[in-house]
Amino acid sequence: MGNCAPKPKPKPRSRPAQHSSSLLKPDFPAVRLYGPESCPISSCLRLALLYKSVPFQFVPRSPLLGLPFLQFGADTVVGAADSLLRELDSRFPRPPAAATALADTTSAAEEVALVTALQHRSVERHVEELARWVTEMAAGGGGGKGEAARMERSYGQLVEVVLEHAQMEERLLFPAFESAADRGVCKVANEEHARDLPIINGIKEDIKSMVVMAAGTPFHQEALLSLSQRLKTLEEHFKGHFQEEEKNLLPLLDMAMRSQREEGEDESSSRSWMEQVLVLMEATHSPRLFPFFMAGLLPEEAMQYVGLVYRQTADQQRLASMLRSLITVLEAKQSIVGHLRQPT
Repeated sequence: MGNCAPKPKPKPRSRPAQHSSSLLKPDFPAVRLYGPESCPISSCLRLALLYKSVPFQFVPRSPLLGLPFLQFGADTVVGAADSLLRELDSRFPRPPAAATALADTTSAAEEVALVTALQHRSVERHVEELARWVTEMAAGGGGGKGEAARMERSYGQLVEVVLEHAQMEERLLFPAFESAADRGVCKVANEEHARDLPIINGIKEDIKSMVVMAAGTPFHQEALLSLSQRLKTLEEHFKGHFQEEEKNLLPLLDMAMRSQREEGEDESSSRSWMEQVLVLMEATHSPRLFPFFMAGLLPEEAMQYVGLVYRQTADQQRLASMLRSLITVLEAKQSIVGHLRQPT
């Protein structure tokens, strides 16, 4: 795991810290996380707690004071990131696998296959959510211009992720697959990318037109119904395409990487594939888009993805910025939920 301090420090002592009692629920013990705010390990622990919906207080400390540690009431727990995450899993089992998400036990091929499949899941759920959103708007009279503008912004973010994902596959994965399998398999996948592009652009224009339409008019209602159908078609296309890739292409990754090594490339170069995925999908992994992308993953999937990004992002400043953007969004959502649940 990464280092957050220039040199090891002795075991930290428990010390009192002020915290807001409104963050604590009776069915959870008090949890405090101490650590440097810019430290990726601190960020991973904060994300694990947020995805587990565990009320906690983060207490920032100077990197010179040592690595992050946890307090559970009067108990202080120190150790490497993996051991701290295992401690969280033992105390808060759902969702599981917070520790194994950061364990460096998978091969390069398994990492790339997993990150590709998780990207598929995020895209599928975002399209499904948009289709549900449009259906609800049609049933409720169309919503207003503000809602259409929000939908336009959300769909624009989705398109950026989809196009970067397709570019990554076409520039990195498909050429490798062609060396390990029938070229016709990749030809079909490329054709499916081209097939979906007009639908993607058509939906974008439909939403843009809706923004300027008067809600509740027959034209607006007709536009909503048309948009709903287009989104459902896109959803079906994506699911079929992703299933085909995961069944017929991603299992070939290990063979493709072995083929590269036999041709003179070593293990370190094949393990850099994950780094290439992150470089080719730079916008998706930027603070601007990363929280949106991650919102399409289930908590356990999200921790898996965080682990992959954590291990493969060499630029620690970029990694800290990505994780901090996700923490900010998750904390804001939990704050809203907590406020709504407070008795009136």
